[in-house]
Amino acid sequence: MRVALLALLVVLGSTVLIHAQGLNPYFSAVGPGSYHHASTAEEGAARGMADVVRSQGAANLMNSEAAINLTQAQKNSIENDLLYTQTYFQKKSINQQYRAAQRQAPPTQQQAIRLSQARLPDRLSANKIDPLTGELAWPLGLRMDSMKEDREKLDAIYAERADKGYLTPDQYVQVKQITAEMTDELRKYSQQLGGNASIEARKFLESLAYEAGFQAG
Repeated sequence: MRVALLALLVVLGSTVLIHAQGLNPYFSAVGPGSYHHASTAEEGAARGMADVVRSQGAANLMNSEAAINLTQAQKNSIENDLLYTQTYFQKKSINQQYRAAQRQAPPTQQQAIRLSQARLPDRLSANKIDPLTGELAWPLGLRMDSMKEDREKLDAIYAERADKGYLTPDQYVQVKQITAEMTDELRKYSQQLGGNASIEARKFLESLAYEAGFQAG
Protein backbone atom coordinates (compact mmCIF):
# COMPACT_ATOMS: atom_id res chain seq x y z
CA MET A 1 0.00 0.00 0.00
CA ARG A 2 2.77 2.38 0.86
CA VAL A 3 4.63 1.53 -2.31
CA ALA A 4 1.58 2.24 -4.48
CA LEU A 5 0.96 5.54 -2.72
CA LEU A 6 4.60 6.53 -3.14
CA ALA A 7 4.48 5.79 -6.89
CA LEU A 8 1.35 7.86 -7.28
CA LEU A 9 2.98 10.82 -5.53
CA VAL A 10 6.04 10.57 -7.83
CA VAL A 11 3.85 10.62 -10.95
CA LEU A 12 1.80 13.57 -9.70
CA GLY A 13 4.92 15.42 -8.75
CA SER A 14 6.45 14.88 -12.16
CA THR A 15 3.31 16.10 -13.90
CA VAL A 16 3.21 19.22 -11.76
CA LEU A 17 6.89 19.87 -12.55
CA ILE A 18 6.36 19.51 -16.28
CA HIS A 19 3.44 21.94 -16.26
CA ALA A 20 5.41 24.32 -14.11
CA GLN A 21 8.23 24.39 -16.69
CA GLY A 22 5.79 25.05 -19.57
CA LEU A 23 6.40 21.74 -21.32
CA ASN A 24 3.84 19.82 -23.32
CA PRO A 25 3.35 16.46 -21.58
CA TYR A 26 3.31 14.79 -25.00
CA PHE A 27 6.82 15.98 -26.02
CA SER A 28 10.17 15.39 -24.41
CA ALA A 29 13.42 17.16 -25.25
CA VAL A 30 15.90 15.09 -27.14
CA GLY A 31 18.52 17.68 -27.82
CA PRO A 32 18.89 21.38 -28.35
CA GLY A 33 16.17 22.63 -30.73
CA SER A 34 14.68 19.17 -31.36
CA TYR A 35 11.91 17.02 -29.97
CA HIS A 36 10.37 13.61 -30.39
CA HIS A 37 6.65 13.29 -31.07
CA ALA A 38 4.93 10.67 -28.95
CA SER A 39 2.13 9.88 -31.46
CA THR A 40 -0.35 7.05 -31.58
CA ALA A 41 0.53 3.85 -33.39
CA GLU A 42 -1.87 4.68 -36.27
CA GLU A 43 -0.46 8.16 -36.73
CA GLY A 44 3.11 6.88 -36.61
CA ALA A 45 2.36 4.28 -39.26
CA ALA A 46 0.76 6.91 -41.52
CA ARG A 47 3.72 9.24 -41.13
CA GLY A 48 6.12 6.39 -41.87
CA MET A 49 4.21 5.42 -45.00
CA ALA A 50 4.24 9.07 -46.19
CA ASP A 51 7.98 9.21 -45.72
CA VAL A 52 8.41 6.02 -47.72
CA VAL A 53 6.23 7.33 -50.58
CA ARG A 54 8.03 10.68 -50.55
CA SER A 55 11.43 8.99 -50.65
CA GLN A 56 10.33 6.69 -53.49
CA GLY A 57 9.06 9.67 -55.50
CA ALA A 58 12.34 11.52 -55.06
CA ALA A 59 14.25 8.41 -56.13
CA ASN A 60 12.05 7.99 -59.22
CA LEU A 61 12.60 11.64 -60.18
CA MET A 62 16.35 11.34 -59.86
CA ASN A 63 16.37 8.08 -61.83
CA SER A 64 14.27 9.70 -64.59
CA GLU A 65 16.58 12.70 -64.84
CA ALA A 66 19.59 10.41 -64.96
CA ALA A 67 18.00 8.38 -67.77
CA ILE A 68 17.23 11.54 -69.76
CA ASN A 69 20.76 12.82 -69.34
CA LEU A 70 22.17 9.46 -70.42
CA THR A 71 19.93 9.35 -73.51
CA GLN A 72 20.91 12.90 -74.51
CA ALA A 73 24.58 12.07 -74.03
CA GLN A 74 24.22 9.00 -76.25
CA LYS A 75 22.41 11.06 -78.91
CA ASN A 76 25.11 13.73 -78.88
CA SER A 77 27.77 11.06 -79.19
CA ILE A 78 26.04 9.48 -82.21
CA GLU A 79 25.59 12.86 -83.91
CA ASN A 80 29.22 13.76 -83.33
CA ASP A 81 30.37 10.43 -84.77
CA LEU A 82 28.13 10.91 -87.83
CA LEU A 83 29.38 14.45 -88.41
CA TYR A 84 32.97 13.30 -88.11
CA THR A 85 32.38 10.49 -90.61
CA GLN A 86 30.68 12.78 -93.12
CA THR A 87 33.42 15.39 -92.82
CA TYR A 88 36.11 12.74 -93.25
CA PHE A 89 34.65 11.34 -96.46
CA GLN A 90 33.89 14.79 -97.86
CA LYS A 91 37.48 15.86 -97.33
CA LYS A 92 38.68 12.60 -98.83
CA SER A 93 36.50 13.06 -101.90
CA ILE A 94 37.67 16.64 -102.42
CA ASN A 95 41.27 15.56 -102.06
CA GLN A 96 40.82 12.76 -104.59
CA GLN A 97 39.17 15.12 -107.08
CA TYR A 98 41.99 17.61 -106.66
CA ARG A 99 44.66 14.96 -107.23
CA ALA A 100 42.82 13.63 -110.28
CA ALA A 101 42.66 17.14 -111.73
CA GLN A 102 46.35 17.61 -111.07
CA ARG A 103 47.19 14.39 -112.90
CA GLN A 104 45.33 15.46 -116.03
CA ALA A 105 47.65 17.07 -118.52
CA PRO A 106 46.56 20.43 -119.96
CA PRO A 107 45.02 20.14 -123.45
CA THR A 108 47.31 20.59 -126.41
CA GLN A 109 46.77 23.44 -128.86
CA GLN A 110 45.06 21.10 -131.32
CA GLN A 111 42.76 19.76 -128.61
CA ALA A 112 41.91 23.30 -127.53
CA ILE A 113 41.04 24.26 -131.11
CA ARG A 114 38.83 21.19 -131.60
CA LEU A 115 37.09 21.86 -128.28
CA SER A 116 36.46 25.46 -129.24
CA GLN A 117 35.10 24.46 -132.64
CA ALA A 118 32.82 21.85 -131.10
CA ARG A 119 31.18 24.58 -129.06
CA LEU A 120 30.39 26.71 -132.10
CA PRO A 121 26.91 26.52 -133.64
CA ASP A 122 26.41 24.91 -137.02
CA ARG A 123 26.07 27.00 -140.15
CA LEU A 124 22.63 27.16 -141.73
CA SER A 125 22.04 24.32 -144.15
CA ALA A 126 20.54 24.79 -147.63
CA ASN A 127 17.08 23.81 -146.39
CA LYS A 128 17.17 26.63 -143.83
CA ILE A 129 18.61 29.39 -146.03
CA ASP A 130 18.40 29.50 -149.80
CA PRO A 131 21.96 29.94 -151.08
CA LEU A 132 20.72 31.85 -154.17
CA THR A 133 18.05 34.14 -152.74
CA GLY A 134 18.93 34.21 -149.03
CA GLU A 135 15.36 33.30 -148.10
CA LEU A 136 15.13 31.98 -144.54
CA ALA A 137 12.98 29.00 -143.52
CA TRP A 138 11.83 30.19 -140.11
CA PRO A 139 11.02 27.40 -137.64
CA LEU A 140 7.67 27.26 -135.88
CA GLY A 141 8.95 28.74 -132.63
CA LEU A 142 9.97 31.99 -134.36
CA ARG A 143 6.78 32.63 -136.32
CA MET A 144 4.94 34.54 -133.57
CA ASP A 145 3.48 37.91 -134.49
CA SER A 146 5.64 39.57 -131.84
CA MET A 147 8.71 38.61 -133.92
CA LYS A 148 7.33 39.59 -137.32
CA GLU A 149 9.22 42.88 -137.54
CA ASP A 150 12.52 41.24 -136.59
CA ARG A 151 11.98 38.46 -139.14
CA GLU A 152 11.40 41.00 -141.90
CA LYS A 153 14.60 42.89 -141.03
CA LEU A 154 16.67 39.70 -141.13
CA ASP A 155 14.99 38.54 -144.36
CA ALA A 156 16.04 41.79 -146.00
CA ILE A 157 19.60 41.61 -144.69
CA TYR A 158 20.18 38.04 -145.86
CA ALA A 159 18.54 38.72 -149.23
CA GLU A 160 21.04 41.55 -149.74
CA ARG A 161 23.85 39.24 -148.61
CA ALA A 162 22.84 36.68 -151.24
CA ASP A 163 22.95 39.43 -153.86
CA LYS A 164 26.28 41.02 -152.86
CA GLY A 165 27.88 37.89 -151.35
CA TYR A 166 28.65 39.40 -147.94
CA LEU A 167 27.37 41.61 -145.13
CA THR A 168 28.65 45.04 -144.22
CA PRO A 169 30.00 45.59 -140.70
CA ASP A 170 26.85 47.49 -139.76
CA GLN A 171 24.67 44.65 -141.07
CA TYR A 172 26.76 42.13 -139.12
CA VAL A 173 26.24 44.05 -135.88
CA GLN A 174 22.54 44.43 -136.66
CA VAL A 175 22.15 40.66 -137.14
CA LYS A 176 23.79 40.04 -133.76
CA GLN A 177 21.49 42.52 -132.03
CA ILE A 178 18.28 41.28 -133.62
CA THR A 179 18.98 37.59 -133.00
CA ALA A 180 19.79 38.38 -129.34
CA GLU A 181 16.47 40.23 -128.96
CA MET A 182 14.58 37.37 -130.60
CA THR A 183 16.26 34.91 -128.23
CA ASP A 184 15.00 36.91 -125.24
CA GLU A 185 11.51 36.99 -126.75
CA LEU A 186 11.64 33.24 -127.36
CA ARG A 187 12.13 32.57 -123.64
CA LYS A 188 8.66 33.99 -122.96
CA TYR A 189 7.07 31.22 -125.06
CA SER A 190 9.29 28.30 -124.05
CA GLN A 191 6.57 26.60 -121.98
CA GLN A 192 3.86 27.02 -124.65
CA LEU A 193 6.15 25.80 -127.41
CA GLY A 194 7.50 22.80 -125.55
CA GLY A 195 11.04 21.51 -125.39
CA ASN A 196 11.68 20.44 -129.01
CA ALA A 197 10.24 23.53 -130.71
CA SER A 198 11.96 25.86 -128.28
CA ILE A 199 15.35 24.17 -128.73
CA GLU A 200 14.99 24.14 -132.53
CA ALA A 201 14.17 27.87 -132.57
CA ARG A 202 17.05 28.77 -130.27
CA LYS A 203 19.57 26.79 -132.33
CA PHE A 204 18.27 28.44 -135.53
CA LEU A 205 18.95 31.89 -134.07
CA GLU A 206 22.43 30.82 -132.95
CA SER A 207 23.24 29.52 -136.45
CA LEU A 208 21.73 32.62 -138.05
CA ALA A 209 23.98 34.90 -136.00
CA TYR A 210 26.97 32.65 -136.73
CA GLU A 211 26.19 32.67 -140.46
CA ALA A 212 26.61 36.44 -140.54
CA GLY A 213 30.36 36.02 -140.33
CA PHE A 214 30.55 34.08 -143.62
CA GLN A 215 30.10 34.96 -147.26
CA ALA A 216 27.00 33.76 -149.10
CA GLY A 217 27.02 30.42 -150.83
